Order: sequence, then C-alpha cells, then structure tokens
Amino acid sequence: MVTPTETTLANENEEPVAIVNTVAVPGSPNHLVLNGDGTRLYVASSTLPQGITVIDTANFSVLRTITTVGSPIWLAMHPTAPRLYASDNSQASNTPITVIDTLTDNVSDHIRGFTTINGLALNSTGTRLYVADQGASELVVIDASTHQRIAAPQVRYPREIAIAPGNARLHLASDLDGWTSINLGTNRVVTQTNTVAGQPTSIAHARFNAQVYITYQDRGEVYIGNTSTAQVSRILTGLLAPFQVAFHTMLEIAYITETDGNRMSILNTRTQTVTGTLTGFNKPRGIVVTPNGRTAYVANIGNSTVSQVRL
Repeated sequence: MVTPTETTLANENEEPVAIVNTVAVPGSPNHLVLNGDGTRLYVASSTLPQGITVIDTANFSVLRTITTVGSPIWLAMHPTAPRLYASDNSQASNTPITVIDTLTDNVSDHIRGFTTINGLALNSTGTRLYVADQGASELVVIDASTHQRIAAPQVRYPREIAIAPGNARLHLASDLDGWTSINLGTNRVVTQTNTVAGQPTSIAHARFNAQVYITYQDRGEVYIGNTSTAQVSRILTGLLAPFQVAFHTMLEIAYITETDGNRMSILNTRTQTVTGTLTGFNKPRGIVVTPNGRTAYVANIGNSTVSQVRL
C-alpha cells in the first residue's frame, strides 16, 4: 500500500487549494463520477432539463448531455469497462438502472426489478454491482457481466454504499440500521452499529485509514466510524449541511461539501480534524477527486455549474 505524505493545504507546487474554473451544465447537478483515466466527467441532473452531462476534463468543457436516461441521481462507473450505471428516479417505485456505453454515450441496457434505488457502487474489479434498494430494504448484489441478481441481504432503508479497499467489506448508511457492514465473500451482515438520529446523505470509506464517513445533512454532522471496531471514532459537528465526502488519492486528506455553507471543508483523516475551508461554491453537493489527486470537481446545485478545484 502507498504510504501517504503529510497533510497540507497546498499541492506539490505550494499553490493554495482554489477554484480555478467553472462550467455551466443543464438542470440541477447533483452526483458526479469520473471515468477510469479521468478524461471524462459525468454529471447527473434529475430536474429539467434532466440528463447526464459529459465534460471533457482536458479543456473543462461540455461535450454533450445524455437525455435518454429519465431522471438520473445515482451513478457508478465501471473501473475497467466503458460502462456507466445510472438510476432513473423519475418514478416513486420500480426504479430501473440505465446502462450507458461510455464509448458512444448511448444507452445499452436496462436493469429492472428494484423498488426505490438510493445508491449504487461497483467493486474495484468491476465484477459486482451493488444497489441500495431503499424501498425494499435490501442491498441487491448484481453480476456485472450478466446483470443478473445474485443476493439481496436485508438492511432497513439503505441510503448509500461505500466499499472498503480490497473488496472484503461493504458499508451501508441507512435510515434505521445506522451503519451496516457486509462481508462481500458471503453477502451477509457482519456488524450493525447505531450512529445518530437522522437521515444519512452519503457514506465514504477513507483511502488510507480504517474509517467510514457518514454525512447527515439535516443535522450538520459527519459521523466517523472505526471499521476495525465497528464503533464511533468521532462525530464532527457544526457543519453547514454536509453532503458528500471525497478523499485525496495520495494524502491523508478528506474533502466535505457543505451545501448551506457554500464551501468545502478540508480534513486531516489521521487527526480527524478540520484544517481549512474553501469558499466560493453555490450550494455544493457531489464531489470527486481525480486519480492523480491534483484536482477535484464539485457539483453546484445552486447555480447549475461544476467547479474545478486545484488541490
């Protein structure tokens, strides 16, 4: 495993973390994902004009918007194949998953049989797609080569999914069961830990630490769980509607978007403390960090833009 360097608020050229560019996108951008080499950014908008906007990261410009995907919210990019999975939450039940060929940006398939999807994730090898079916209180396990259902362990009202490095464990944030850990070898629940009262917004697993971060937008809190003990490590309070967490790929740093604060908080994941903030966003939600750790992209739902951030 790569040993991370010390946390810093500047990059290797000693330039401060800053917003360096902004591009307008249709609708209300929410979640976003990068393709494997970081050359394309996919941004989901579930409100009119609905679709998935494709951004060329080399010149940070919009290439096209995929409009044949209903009302997309949740996204998951295959790690090796040119394939993007997107939920279509245009209806209250029977949510399908749209499969997009990212070589052509055309719809190639649909996966059905769910109730209400609230999260998608793929393991690092791309063999399994995991679906948080909130309406059915299930974690649905899908064979990514055949798109057939393999298992569906019960978790009450799951919201979001994080897969641990190494693919041994999956972590779920849910409305009633708090934080649930699942063994991906057996697809069975290993631990269930109470977190805080409230509706979780997102969950993410730290890259270099045995930690999960669960955001509670309505409470202004981030719950940090120790995955070795399945117990709370720390609860960050006083945040302004924290929405999503992303991790630097080389450093022990986490970034948290704060929707009501129009800012991004910067955390040292070793000490689990906020070390700085970056302002200038407009109701930021989704965030993703490039594979080289030099750039982050943030979806601003407030003014229908995506910000490019130098890390």
